[in-house]
Amino acid sequence: MPVIPTTTDVPRSYCRVLFMRGLWLVLLPMMFCFAICQPSFGQRADKATPAPDLQQMYDAAQRAQSAGNLTTAAGDYQSFLAGALRHLADDNVRAGDYPAGAKLYKEALAVVPESGATELRMAYAQAALVARDIPTAKAQAQAVVAADSKNSTARLILGEALLQTDENEEARKQLEAAVALDPNYKNGLALATAYLALSDTKNASKLFNEMSTGFGNTAAIHLDFGRSYAEAGNPDLAIVEFKKSIALNPRLPEVHYCLGASYLLSQGQVGFPEAIKEFHRELGLNPNDYFSLAQLGYIAFSERHFTEAEQDLKRAANLDPRNPDNPLLLGQVYLQLNRPADAELALRQAIALTTDLSRNHYQVQRAHYLLGRLLVQTRHLDEAKQEMQVSASLLKQNMQRDQAKLKGTSMGGAASIAPFQPLPDPAPMDSKARTALNAFTTRAAPAIADSYNNLGAMAAGASEFATATGYFAKAAKWNPALEGLDYNWGRAAFSAQFYAQAVPPLSRYLAAHPREDGARRVLGISYFRVKDYAAVVRTLAPIAPSLSSTPQLADMYAQSLTLAHSEKKGANVQP
Repeated sequence: MPVIPTTTDVPRSYCRVLFMRGLWLVLLPMMFCFAICQPSFGQRADKATPAPDLQQMYDAAQRAQSAGNLTTAAGDYQSFLAGALRHLADDNVRAGDYPAGAKLYKEALAVVPESGATELRMAYAQAALVARDIPTAKAQAQAVVAADSKNSTARLILGEALLQTDENEEARKQLEAAVALDPNYKNGLALATAYLALSDTKNASKLFNEMSTGFGNTAAIHLDFGRSYAEAGNPDLAIVEFKKSIALNPRLPEVHYCLGASYLLSQGQVGFPEAIKEFHRELGLNPNDYFSLAQLGYIAFSERHFTEAEQDLKRAANLDPRNPDNPLLLGQVYLQLNRPADAELALRQAIALTTDLSRNHYQVQRAHYLLGRLLVQTRHLDEAKQEMQVSASLLKQNMQRDQAKLKGTSMGGAASIAPFQPLPDPAPMDSKARTALNAFTTRAAPAIADSYNNLGAMAAGASEFATATGYFAKAAKWNPALEGLDYNWGRAAFSAQFYAQAVPPLSRYLAAHPREDGARRVLGISYFRVKDYAAVVRTLAPIAPSLSSTPQLADMYAQSLTLAHSEKKGANVQP
């Protein structure tokens, strides 16, 4: 399974190691020797073979480690970890699980040297931009630009992120730099978008003309130009571009829908007749075009053709059952048709599907309000009161936002569906693809854990115990059953004086190896340092007769006996 590189396309909002188990103990400072286990990544796989490049990295790390070239081995293990974690992050993002992917990107960045982090940061920035995690996209892209000012793709992503936060002037600067570095179509289109966000129609139009000359006077180009104009609130200019596109290719997908939507943006109800024609033309090319059906349903509702509105909106809802816009409008249709039970069901569905309360200017506020009124009519007064309170709160939030900064264009009407509203987040990956991702995770996890364990052992061997503790903790996350890991982790944490962190892994290790007195002694000291005196007594009691050979430890045990007894009696005695 090869590592799949992340595409550099940035979509915009268009229509659519073990310690040796010594039994001896010397009180701090303590010296430990390390033996490092080396399972084969390939051997860990049940059936499928891991990605060849990852296997090569892992094998190279093991060869260097076996030859005693620990610096080289550490670098190879880090490269393997960065590659494997990046692979898993990319696949989780593709599966629709950006939060899981983000955690993996962060974990990969923690092991890869900064000098080699550019591609990883780019992938993370792009995934964040698509997932609308704009602060992360901005931060990761800025880090790349700071390290490589000539990275045009990083400037593109940064510019796009800045546009999303209305930092339009800074976005323009980044995108102009991106175009200067690489005058490709994507960068040019993004720069034109920045110009339009700054109401600089003159420069946007000039750039579009240059792009049309340089990249070809095609229908697809004019479709993009029209979308840019429409999204910037220039529907009349958008109409001109969409008509050019249709003249060049009247069967181009989405162009008729976009033209119809632009008529609505430009003319409102006056544009209904022309918009209806275009939506039906789009449906003639694609009978399952969600957007056209949704817009036709809205128009039919506005013109009080409720039966027709129901038909169009139900078809749209079946095509995209996760979109809250359609059930909200359907609820209002059913109210007009005097079908309260259907209206209540639709309004509750709209509320349940609204994961972003600010969507379309807090349109869910209307769903709560209408549901509240409906519940009053059916004498569910307590629930009605709750819905009205939620409605009032959302209305207040919308007013506060509008007062802070007026932006966006509403279609008006009972429950407008924004003509250029992007489709909702993609549905989760199909079961077969999810199974493949889970299988790769299962195969990779033992080698990832082993790599962290080996890095931890190398760090501990260099007396970098805090660093080692971190590596062992990460190894445990990937394979908590890795042989000797708890011993490694506990001893490293103990040596770093992270006594509270040492207790859990040492406790687990001792439970599995009750005759290992070295671990028992270290655990006893750790309990003493965290002042759990009863646990000290419980841990060291089995070897109490031998403690006289280590006076300091014997003294700790004696103190703990006294303190534990005092605590049991309720006395507050301090050592």
